[in-house]
Amino acid sequence: MIRVLIADDHNVFVEGIESLVSGSPDIVVTERCYTVQSVIERLILTPIDVVLLDISFPQIEDGLGLCEHITRTYPNTKVVALTMHDDASLIKRVVKKGAKGYLLKNTTKTELLQAIQTVHQEKQYFNDTITHILLNDSPKARKSTAGVGIKPNLTPRESEVLALMAQGMTTQQMATQLFVSAKAVEFHRSSLLMKFGVPNTALLIKTAMEMQYID
Repeated sequence: MIRVLIADDHNVFVEGIESLVSGSPDIVVTERCYTVQSVIERLILTPIDVVLLDISFPQIEDGLGLCEHITRTYPNTKVVALTMHDDASLIKRVVKKGAKGYLLKNTTKTELLQAIQTVHQEKQYFNDTITHILLNDSPKARKSTAGVGIKPNLTPRESEVLALMAQGMTTQQMATQLFVSAKAVEFHRSSLLMKFGVPNTALLIKTAMEMQYID
């Protein structure tokens, strides 16, 4: 039986991940931790095979530090990053800190179970989405697309946020509409600004319209 610890500061998300894992014949969630300190304390007391770690826990640097602590202190415990961040540079930093897998929070049940089983077998796990992000960030890929005006690749959630921003909705209105936290909306907004290479919302909407992401 693969013993799993879920480390995330959002109770609803932890419950959702646990529900995806429940019913698996070889995986069981034995610990649920909502703070960095609680993760450290539980690992001292309880053997864990796989940690599903939100890298923004509660901030990115905290999550990265915790990832490194786990992989250095407990080499038999494998870390899978489970996060909203799809930035190639962050994925690489997480891997350097010792994580064996990386998944976005919109992952499927099948991918989640595969990731847990794969890293438990001493292998790395990156699904097609993460592999695509890393390949497109290679020096060769960046050189081949430089100055060509390639349209950014948006996640489904980013597309939803962009459409609502174009309607003039506030952060809280978007959060209510999408049934997510205001923090999540702000994350997606920041990600959109970065992907389109613009400094503010006005230029984001203008650029997105020129690229025909929105009408």
